[in-house]
Amino acid sequence: MAGQTMLHSPQNSGRPRPLFIYGTLCAKPLLAWVVTGDSTVVAQIEHMLKPALARKYIRLAVKNCDYPAVIQSSNHSDYVDGYLLQVDTPSRRKKLDSFEGDTYVAEATTVSVLDWNDRPSGEKVEAEVYLWQGGKDLLSSKS
Repeated sequence: MAGQTMLHSPQNSGRPRPLFIYGTLCAKPLLAWVVTGDSTVVAQIEHMLKPALARKYIRLAVKNCDYPAVIQSSNHSDYVDGYLLQVDTPSRRKKLDSFEGDTYVAEATTVSVLDWNDRPSGEKVEAEVYLWQGGKDLLSSKS
């Protein structure tokens, strides 16, 4: 469907809404551990992932931490790359929410799906993204 934009909205099938992930959650062994409890079962989660990007967001370093934060931007050319993750059960989604903790909140967004060569596929998906809710003074533009 070249030239067309498809917007997918998840059906209410008991599956959680897709989640746009970025940063440390893009490390597949870590993601496998969070979702399944076993970092060696990457093959079990790979089918849940599609490369994607979220526009009008920026990724920043959290000072003195090994993980990033994402905040909204008013600039349409700003974007964060990552994966669109479709977990298959509410319990797996809850594990992700627990891993992120109270400093992040999941908010609705629309993401652009990429092909595996990082080119836009034309598919847009309604999803959620974990946004930073901590103090702005804890963020830095330096990686």
